[in-house]
Amino acid sequence: MTNLTLRIRPDKIGSVCYPFSFGPYLNVLPQPVCEEGSAVVCRVLTSREHYGHLELESGRDSKLVPGDVIVGVLGNRAALRGFSGRVPDSLEAGSELHLLNKGGVLGVSDGLAVGLGKPLKLEVLGTPILNEKPAHLKDFAFPVHHPNSNPAPVIAVIGTCMHSGKSTAAAVAIRHFRAQGLRVHAGKATGVGAISDPLSFRDNGAAVSFSFVDMGVPSTAFRTDVVDIFEKLMDALQTDGPDIVVVELGDGVLGAYGVDEILESKPNFKTCIVAANDVIGGYAVVKSLREKGIAVSCVVGPATDNLTGVEKLESLGIPAANLMRESQKFTELLAKGVEL
Repeated sequence: MTNLTLRIRPDKIGSVCYPFSFGPYLNVLPQPVCEEGSAVVCRVLTSREHYGHLELESGRDSKLVPGDVIVGVLGNRAALRGFSGRVPDSLEAGSELHLLNKGGVLGVSDGLAVGLGKPLKLEVLGTPILNEKPAHLKDFAFPVHHPNSNPAPVIAVIGTCMHSGKSTAAAVAIRHFRAQGLRVHAGKATGVGAISDPLSFRDNGAAVSFSFVDMGVPSTAFRTDVVDIFEKLMDALQTDGPDIVVVELGDGVLGAYGVDEILESKPNFKTCIVAANDVIGGYAVVKSLREKGIAVSCVVGPATDNLTGVEKLESLGIPAANLMRESQKFTELLAKGVEL
């Protein structure tokens, strides 16, 4: 592309970069491209005990230390329990960025997070070049698939907030259906880019697992095209003959990642699992889904950690089960909802 490039061997590459399949050495353009989805090479300036690790493409977390040269992707994050930030308006070599999530999504932090302090600081070095152009996730997105004329039933996992148990519920559901001899495809439709959930889906028996990153975006926060991204992901998950599809909608129903927009689009969900931090949150989400005509099989998560929560939800006409204590009850409720 140009002779004015740097030859850099990064120390660590964030998992959000997995579509690029970067080699050990990168040609880096010192004039960084400031667009959501653009890859960026940075030098680590500070360290942290928490939120101070980078999830590698293998899924392993690696401690970051000052001086490390890393590769991430510009993106937005809107976490209720973590650092939030956005892609800056402009960027140049030497600019400061922040590590917004462990997967390597980078941006400018919105400020301090109570209990967490300041995010890890990075110095921008430039944008890596692939195929003679700046590396950008949109250029590595899956091609648009033709919709399946006979789609498999879809189970959606929806939460009240982050850390409500959605990924665990998805993994348990996948393992259950795989044990029944079914071919399961799984995906993550919303959230901020990392590889741990798709890897967990495969570990628990999914034959195929994709996320919004495979659709060419590092995060679904603050976007206006989340429904389009979701539909492309669902088309991809319906290819190659699955018997059932499990899809997790990251973050919560009222977050900034577009979950509410997907639910308003009348998605073709056979049933839903609701992961709730507390009883009132579980009740509110189930009520909202039922008003939209979306069926719910079960509420799981911290709201069900003891019998008090389970009994209260059931008294309100909402099936509930704890994944750790009542796994058989959970799978029975799920099987009933899917009607396989």
